[in-house]
Amino acid sequence: QFLCCPSIWRFAMTFSSAGPVDISSITRIAKDDLGLLDQPKQPKYLTALAQIYVRSQPYGGSDKSANGHRYDSIPFANGMISAGMSCQLIHYTHQEHDEFFEVCKQFSAIIVRCNPGQIKADGG
Repeated sequence: QFLCCPSIWRFAMTFSSAGPVDISSITRIAKDDLGLLDQPKQPKYLTALAQIYVRSQPYGGSDKSANGHRYDSIPFANGMISAGMSCQLIHYTHQEHDEFFEVCKQFSAIIVRCNPGQIKADGG
């Protein structure tokens, strides 16, 4: 089952940012988590890095790599992981607003990386 094209799967098999928090209720946008370190077994804190993918723009926006993550998302997350925290990469979609914020309640902290206007540009 996928959102808008075969490369954007709703349920991915396994990927580095799949846990420790269960994020399966929100759409998996990124194609992969290439370069993301493994999550710590016993993280000090549960964190997430939230991004916006503009589906009408190439790669999801000028700030994105071909995999759908912002260029700086993996380095940000790896810094958190190296400090002993988990850091899962998630995407906000306005169609899943309520589900997204239910998932966010499970995290100790969330880093929001969104260019101005991207939510509106994606239809939200």
